[in-house]
Amino acid sequence: MTERHLRPSARVLVIAAAALAVFAAATYTPLFHLRDVRVEGTSVLTRAAVLRAAGLDSATNVFHLDAARIDAALEADPWVLRADVERHLPGTVVIRITERTPIAMALRGAQAEAVAADGVALPGAALQGLPQIRASLGELSDADRIAAAEALAAMPPILRSRVASVVALIDGELRIQLAGGLSVLYGRGGDDATKAASLGSVLRWAADRHVSLSIVDVSVPGAPSATLADGSTFRP
Repeated sequence: MTERHLRPSARVLVIAAAALAVFAAATYTPLFHLRDVRVEGTSVLTRAAVLRAAGLDSATNVFHLDAARIDAALEADPWVLRADVERHLPGTVVIRITERTPIAMALRGAQAEAVAADGVALPGAALQGLPQIRASLGELSDADRIAAAEALAAMPPILRSRVASVVALIDGELRIQLAGGLSVLYGRGGDDATKAASLGSVLRWAADRHVSLSIVDVSVPGAPSATLADGSTFRP
């Protein structure tokens, strides 16, 4: 009785295994060869550069595509902040790219390079019109470059457009120089959104009252102070 019960089960297993083997073999047929690639979100990178970095060509098997590997390969490019690769069987791949954009130029000795909001250097980017990030003395460190870029990124564009330079001081604090000569004591990097909001509120206060400022101190998040051109100080 046991033998009679086992034989149908064995036949089912054999049939299932055979079907699985046929299906597995079918996934390696030309049916799943890459026929269409859509690249979205690029303005700096070319389609050819994206496909080259992704390692895709007409022989690529879409069914067995390792999307995570391609994401990582694309994100190795400094211009790529984020990559998202999707498969659409049988033969289409969609690549969505979020590019970094220049936010400042970092000075290292006599060399200048554009950097993004996270401090990553962007080779070949135009430098015209970007605020400077530099060290007050010696070489600009990676940590200071990143802190300065993040401080700029937290500012609304209209405020950031007024920044001439961000200077990394030897004690690790930052000083921001606005167009027109106004100095902003920023303190160490961090709490950037709060400091940007504080700076904006002080500048609006001064504009509303038609007073001239010489120094704004936002080093204590949420408790800014300012020195007026006549030497008096206030806390808004």
